Amino acid sequence: MSDFYFYILSIKGQIGCMCILLYMAWTYFMVKRKNTRAHRLFSSMLIVSIIYMFFDMVTVYTINHVEDFSFSFNHFVHVIYMVAMCTDLFITYLYIRTLALNEQKLRYRDLIPMFIAAAGAIFLSFECVETPYGNYSWGSYAFVVFASAYLYFFVGMFLLFKGRKTVDAKAFRAICTAMVFQLATAIVQGIFPTLLISNIGVTIIVFSLYYSVESPDAILIEMLADERTKAENANRSKSMFLAQMSHDIRTPMNAVLGMNEMILREAKDDDILEYAGNIKDSGKTLLAIINSILDFSKIEDGKMELLSVEYDTKAMLNNLVISVADRARSKGLHLNVNIDETIPCKLRGDDVRVTQVIMNLLTNAVKYTEKGSVTFTVRSESIKDNTVSLYVSVEDTGIGIKEEDMDKLLTSFSRIEEERNRYVEGTGLGMTIVDRLLKMMNSSIQVESTYGKGSKFYFVLTQEIVDPAPMGDYKERSKDEKEDASGETKLYAPNAKILVVDDNKMNLKVAKHLLKAYGIVPDLAYSGPEAIEKIKETQYDFIGLDHMMPDMDGIETLQILKKENLLPESTVVVAMTANAVVGAKEQYLAAGFDDYITKPIEYEKLEEMLIHYLPKEKTQ
Repeated sequence: MSDFYFYILSIKGQIGCMCILLYMAWTYFMVKRKNTRAHRLFSSMLIVSIIYMFFDMVTVYTINHVEDFSFSFNHFVHVIYMVAMCTDLFITYLYIRTLALNEQKLRYRDLIPMFIAAAGAIFLSFECVETPYGNYSWGSYAFVVFASAYLYFFVGMFLLFKGRKTVDAKAFRAICTAMVFQLATAIVQGIFPTLLISNIGVTIIVFSLYYSVESPDAILIEMLADERTKAENANRSKSMFLAQMSHDIRTPMNAVLGMNEMILREAKDDDILEYAGNIKDSGKTLLAIINSILDFSKIEDGKMELLSVEYDTKAMLNNLVISVADRARSKGLHLNVNIDETIPCKLRGDDVRVTQVIMNLLTNAVKYTEKGSVTFTVRSESIKDNTVSLYVSVEDTGIGIKEEDMDKLLTSFSRIEEERNRYVEGTGLGMTIVDRLLKMMNSSIQVESTYGKGSKFYFVLTQEIVDPAPMGDYKERSKDEKEDASGETKLYAPNAKILVVDDNKMNLKVAKHLLKAYGIVPDLAYSGPEAIEKIKETQYDFIGLDHMMPDMDGIETLQILKKENLLPESTVVVAMTANAVVGAKEQYLAAGFDDYITKPIEYEKLEEMLIHYLPKEKTQ
């Protein structure tokens, strides 16, 4: 027993190294990681190092107790020990090769030193050398094994320096330090064979790789980077889907609102003009609702921007009432409208987002109310420092909300009482968008509800006053609106040369009729190649080019035009597209377009663009 006790004391360094390796193996295999070649090699390195360390301790014991173990057994355990050492350095070499050169394939010639070491350990002479400090094994087999093993060492070091630009700096320093220390321990043990320090070099190599490349923290960083890449790819796919959806929805909307614009311009009957005006107002509101599908994505990505513009208070409120009235009437609900006539007639703010918020509240009230009424209230709470605080509330006699469901109200894609409301349309995004838009406008949604009796949603919003005159009765269309609807324009340019390119015949028809109001007869092209042929024959002042066209899209068409120098400097090319997602304008400007206008095309914006870009001598 005492002999074994002294043996344990003599190899306490090896035992310490073994404990370190076992701890690293336990923590390493506890963490889930990707099944890469580098991770597989490091796993093998850990296992082989533990085997090598174990048999190193066994051989120390057997060689110092030759009287208790046969020569054959001693030789056998030494063969395993030597082969394990060579295998360990071989795996280290492969690991470095993977890091430095990203080499994934095993080359069979790399195994030659391994086979030579194994053959030498088995067939060459094995001797026991006795010293006052203990016995150690020696012989020609040791020279062959060490030479083969350290061949991997030096080739690995060469590859590490060769591929140092591709290896992480921290990992490079750690591996270099560990390999140099391993070489030093090998040299020292070669000079003093009875020193048991070769295992320290192996431990330091594994330890260095573990804490520089393979540690749980490094793996976590790697996994986070991988998840980030996946998220970026998913976000890119979502953006592509939203761009396509925006195009597919806005294209028919362009035809609907464009044709309605023709009615407003050409009809003389007051009733027809009123009907068309209502269609225009409702169409704009419908377009705002369609945009809300895209808005949630914008808000989630932090790309939603508020646009402060001057707007007509009466027109905005009238549009809201008209848009919800028919829906309430169809359900047999009474729509109560309490709008303060003293509200300033012109305000400054993001009227599109304000409309979106109120419209969401009104449509929700109608959806969740089966009988009774919906009350829409807007009043001026206070006027201070050229701003007005508008109190807006929507109250219904619907199903109400349970107290325990209040937390779900503003949760994305979540709807309260799913079973009861399974027949009610909606995605569960409306209230989330309302809440986040109001917060962006420095306001917040407030809710009062009694389950089974109804709910009240309200908020107070501050807007800048442009014209303090009272707006009066919201039902009366303003004089300016009627004049705009009459078709009067600020532009007349019969000599302007304009080309409109779109694969949708209805959109071309809309563009043709919109331009007719300015005395312009445009040329039309149904594809990119047709547009190129027309541009070769005619010098245009203004080209409206659609983006998403089959075979050759708008960006590809523009690139060919620029490459072949078919566009004079005076020719303006504008992207006329249904793609209205965040970043679209920047995308088109970067692609070489001079400007960008979205579908449905608003004739006011088109008119401003033509006035800005057409040569002055061709406009009146």
